[in-house]
Amino acid sequence: MNVPMPVKTTTQTTVPSLFRTWLLFSTLLALVTWGIRLLSADMMVPEGLWQRAWWWGLRFDLAVAALLAGLTVLVMWPFARLLPTLPRKGWLMPALAILLSAHLGDWLYWQETGRHLGYEAGELLNSAGSLLNMLVLHWPWVLGIVFLLCLAYQFPWWPSRSERRGWRLELNVIAVVAATVLLVRGSINGLPQGPDDALRLGNSSEATAALNGAYAALYGLQSSSKNTIEPIALEWMDDSEAQQRVRALYRQRLSNQPSRVQDTVSPVNVVFVMLESWSSYHSQAEANGQPITPHFDALAERSLSTYRMVSSGLRTSEGMFGLFCSYQNPLGRSVAETRLAMNDYRCLPEILRDHGWQTAFFQGSHENTSGVGSFAQSLGFSASYGKADIVTRDYAENAWGVYDHDLYRFVLETIDQLQEPFFAGINTNSTHATELRPDFPPLLAGSDRHSAMRNVMRLADHELGEFVTALEQREWEHPWMLVLVSDHTTRVASTPLDRFLLPFLIHAPVRVSPAKPERIAHHRDVAPTVADILGLTMPNAMGHSLLDPTAPQLAEFYHAGNLTWFSGNDRLVEIPLSAPDRMRCATWPDQALALDLLYSPCQPSDSDKARDAYALTKTAQRHLFEGRGLSIVQ
Repeated sequence: MNVPMPVKTTTQTTVPSLFRTWLLFSTLLALVTWGIRLLSADMMVPEGLWQRAWWWGLRFDLAVAALLAGLTVLVMWPFARLLPTLPRKGWLMPALAILLSAHLGDWLYWQETGRHLGYEAGELLNSAGSLLNMLVLHWPWVLGIVFLLCLAYQFPWWPSRSERRGWRLELNVIAVVAATVLLVRGSINGLPQGPDDALRLGNSSEATAALNGAYAALYGLQSSSKNTIEPIALEWMDDSEAQQRVRALYRQRLSNQPSRVQDTVSPVNVVFVMLESWSSYHSQAEANGQPITPHFDALAERSLSTYRMVSSGLRTSEGMFGLFCSYQNPLGRSVAETRLAMNDYRCLPEILRDHGWQTAFFQGSHENTSGVGSFAQSLGFSASYGKADIVTRDYAENAWGVYDHDLYRFVLETIDQLQEPFFAGINTNSTHATELRPDFPPLLAGSDRHSAMRNVMRLADHELGEFVTALEQREWEHPWMLVLVSDHTTRVASTPLDRFLLPFLIHAPVRVSPAKPERIAHHRDVAPTVADILGLTMPNAMGHSLLDPTAPQLAEFYHAGNLTWFSGNDRLVEIPLSAPDRMRCATWPDQALALDLLYSPCQPSDSDKARDAYALTKTAQRHLFEGRGLSIVQ
């Protein structure tokens, strides 16, 4: 009798090897995030990707991959311990979803501002509705994420060689935690790494290319959740030299020269419009001479105006601090929603309120998007209004709120209830998104971001023209003045310089003659100019009245680790704050836009200007974080 031989069967283990699973998931996530970083950097800053940034940024790629893989394994651990059979597939999906969503958020933010997403990530929940609308507009990206998640579902965990659980699982978890902490921290000794370490490259384009967008977003999310803000170390010179140079920059104010201020305060109504996301770059006429902002251009000819004002930041709250408080922002950050917002800066709205002006702030978006509404009230605006207050509307909302047509009408109705004189601050909204009203045809037929931004700026300019006409036809108890200035730029696919140049005008018939400022103007100069017109002073301001021909030019911007100082009307000095001795100098031919700067060797005079810029920034930042912003020029 033939006895059948037993067939040896193999049973796949139901116990995962958690450390090997972490290695597998980390590798897959690292390859994905590294590839996305290279592709996005090649589109954002192709000149900065090679030769160093493509590999230098691997530390950030590995950190974010290790973190997400480590969290996945920590979630698997109790299930592997308690369940007799652990599902093999699907564990990688949540980590990949977080990674891809963070990359998408960073990419969309970079398109708007030209910088990586950071502390702003913690504010996204306040604008969930607007963000959902943005995702609907970018639905192909969402479909791509869904497709990749379906692929990720197929990757199983790594099986253990043994069915015995014992303490293997816990030992694996300890190894995973240790390896994850090491990669996220960046080293065993020293301080943990962070996004600012990308600035060690000493070049803003290389730093942008090296920094992983998902890493920056997730780092910003955890840091902003604690509402923390810390100063950047500025050790190139000591405090004594810095203060000495600052006193020299403000020697006119410190010399107690006779004031240019009038003997009495003029009760003038002030309408202060922050033109959301307007840029000088997009305000330029088309090549065929077709204007993009004809109403603004016509009013500029009758006003104190310039198309070369330097922005104090890349977000609304950053622009507000420069415009209303005449002070330097925390470098690359905002005062809003941080401990710094609790300090007194004696800003223009507060000064006017204390002198009898009624003050109110209006927005077309949510009243407290990114904390703007509460920040406005902390600066001295008694009331704050947002889209929820605007009941009467002629048009449906865009992705962020009401169109300027409906916002301006609400402003006109509300100021009729205010006692004159009043100070009305307005943050517009039509240009917060790129959707046109259904009754407003586009000027440019293209669907690219450049055409979309110019088309919506043309719409906003049309709505602005209607608003100006209504102001001119209104019956006033006291005279009025109009301030038009962008809060920041967006969607400027050009040089960093172009991302910080804005249109500006002050229209005050009789009080201000049509003119162009004789120096490069800065956001910080606006509030002192308004105060000057009204017969008031801002002795603690960092800026100067544009009506004062003897005032010095103090203009700079901070971007991606570089401080760029305007030396005269046609010279710029770029100072990497992590390595100031590696400064670069350039000529700005005819103050032209969309033009590469002409770099040349720095001269001794450039080096001296660089030390002035560094001294002003070092002193301003130190006083800001010490709560002594009011004493910088005293």
